[in-house]
Amino acid sequence: MTIQIVGYAASGKSTFAQKLKTHYQLPLLHIDKIAFEPGWIEVDRPKVEEGIRAFMKTHDSWIIDGLYRRLATERFDQCDQLFIFDFNRFRCLLSAIQRRIHYHNKERESIASGCKEKLDPSFIMWILFRGRTRKSKALFKLFKETYKDKVVVFKNRREVNRYLCALEDQNP
Repeated sequence: MTIQIVGYAASGKSTFAQKLKTHYQLPLLHIDKIAFEPGWIEVDRPKVEEGIRAFMKTHDSWIIDGLYRRLATERFDQCDQLFIFDFNRFRCLLSAIQRRIHYHNKERESIASGCKEKLDPSFIMWILFRGRTRKSKALFKLFKETYKDKVVVFKNRREVNRYLCALEDQNP
């Protein structure tokens, strides 16, 4: 089984990925773990691509959390299930604020070592505007149409929780 999870920043992708990992007992790659170095320094794209490809080659079954557009179609073509978190921007901002409070001065498991949780004006702008360009929205629409046979779209936390509850009722 191969699973890809994408969506807007602070929509709950990493938490969902962790729950699927626990349920299915699959290896999990949070792309943010390889896309940043300590202090939130971005890693060169070829190195990130190499890390994603190496993870996919190393494992027959996997969960990948994150978009990283450059290799998206390669992963989407290979995955059995594609989850898209298409949440409201204000819900994502609220989640980012809650996450910042919860992980104050700490590192999350889904981010690179040495990157403490932060919520700065640049990230707020990303959540509200820069991460939701027409191009991004068009890309999500294209993903939904192209991979409709394997896509599940979540519009809110209630839908995610409903899915996870149904999953718990099944055997892995």
